[in-house]
Amino acid sequence: MAEYTPEQLVFIDESAVDNRTLTRRWGRSPKGKRAILHTVWVRGKRFSIEGALSVEGLHSYEIHEGSMNAETFNSFVEHTLVLLHLVCFLGYSLANPAT
Repeated sequence: MAEYTPEQLVFIDESAVDNRTLTRRWGRSPKGKRAILHTVWVRGKRFSIEGALSVEGLHSYEIHEGSMNAETFNSFVEHTLVLLHLVCFLGYSLANPAT
């Protein structure tokens, strides 16, 4: 790692959220009585976000519905980060490939 400058490093992170109801798994009740909590269960959609960070800030991100797997991670790296590298670091223009 010592051969790289901080500007050359890019870190990738993933996070997810869903809208399901959060309920406690444990509760309190009088001695000898069962703790009961009546709630409405909501199973919402799950969204995942992948982001690429460096010392310069957020380079790119991608949000998609569902959980991240190897296919979605590889797609993010190949189609987002590699293209970003071509555009930003090599001066390659997607609008005019000759430049």
